[in-house]
Amino acid sequence: MIDKEVKIFNNVHPVVAPLCAKNAFLSTQVKDTTKLPTAGLWEMNNATVRAAQGSTPNEYRARITYQFEVYAATKAECRKVFSAGDTRMIRMNFDRISMQYVTYPDNVNVVRIVARYEAEIDADGNLYRTSR
Repeated sequence: MIDKEVKIFNNVHPVVAPLCAKNAFLSTQVKDTTKLPTAGLWEMNNATVRAAQGSTPNEYRARITYQFEVYAATKAECRKVFSAGDTRMIRMNFDRISMQYVTYPDNVNVVRIVARYEAEIDADGNLYRTSR
């Protein structure tokens, strides 16, 4: 498996973390929304790109999917944090495959955006737009 999740998170961290509450940009799903705004970015899928495989047992390319969630007290604040992360993900060659506002059932005063991104990555950590 090509595992570059830390590299990707660390690339997004400098632009998103300063917009979040202290220590509220996570590399996992957000479970605590007492500090707002808060956000999470994590790899949710990692699959071998078969067309890139050779006859050796090495994996040359993988298609990776990331989920980015933002929670905030207002829609404007939520969009500001989302925009920073979204811009960075797209600059890294990810394609945004979905983005939506999702109701947060535990607290109607929390605005939530959920987005998913996809890219292909090689063993050196280079990211490519998907070949679909």
